[in-house]
Amino acid sequence: MRIKWFSLIRITGLICVLLYHFFQMRYTGGFIGVDIFFTFSGYLITALALDEFSRSNKFALRDFYYRRVMRILPPLILMICLVLPFTLLVGKDYITDLFHQIVAALGFVTNLFEINTGGTYESRFIPHLFVHTWSLAIEVQFYLIWGFVLYLLTKVTATVKQFRKRVFLSSTALAIGSALVMYLRAQQLTEFSPIYFSSIAHIFPFFVGSMLGTLAGIQDLMPTFSANLAKHWTKTRALLFMSANLICLFILAYCLRFDQRETYMFGFLLASLFAAGAILGANILHRKTPDTKEPFIFGYLRL
Repeated sequence: MRIKWFSLIRITGLICVLLYHFFQMRYTGGFIGVDIFFTFSGYLITALALDEFSRSNKFALRDFYYRRVMRILPPLILMICLVLPFTLLVGKDYITDLFHQIVAALGFVTNLFEINTGGTYESRFIPHLFVHTWSLAIEVQFYLIWGFVLYLLTKVTATVKQFRKRVFLSSTALAIGSALVMYLRAQQLTEFSPIYFSSIAHIFPFFVGSMLGTLAGIQDLMPTFSANLAKHWTKTRALLFMSANLICLFILAYCLRFDQRETYMFGFLLASLFAAGAILGANILHRKTPDTKEPFIFGYLRL
């Protein structure tokens, strides 16, 4: 089932990232676009897992991993194959230790590779061709961890209601733990890339999204918070709520800076919460506009 208006969240994340890379001196916080995608991914994965458990009273871990691999690995291999011929045209700095760069990308540990080699995201010190796969690495690490946790929870849960409650509590605990690690580590560092690349410190947006996934759902196979909320909200209110959260994300993209402690203490968490708010607003707006088609341009831009 495709939820209308979700394209706006994806487009917002994309625009933030593009603004950061093309107008870095003005939109200094556009890197939060990655956190928008992290939050959205956590929401989708968890909501779909809850739907699966509601239908079949189980969570097929092997199928989950297979779908993730087939969705991610072929495009990654294609990207690497297309890039390699162009290594003949770039400076030697970019192809230093090229073999290990490729291994890190294919092994989904680029973020750890960058930390160990002293890579700096902001100044691009020790530039690498595949540094951009750091976020994909954290995403795959989330899939591996969270998929296994969901599987274990299904083994000790008898009802959908219990499963949703336990998934929510697990998501909350992991989100708080990860965000707290980022907050505490930010107190003592002058170089922030190791925190930014960290799997432990920067994985909490996924779990913020997972918390929302237990509340909002997708296919309404069980009562959800968003479904109940939609009964009391008007279409205008849902639109305003979603728009307000998207505007707040753009404000953060303009105000935050990569080298400020406040960004790590509060900025990334705020970005994840605003992203979750926008997703919730889109979910409710979808419910309030059953006969309205999403503008074609939204779907086109998100591709």
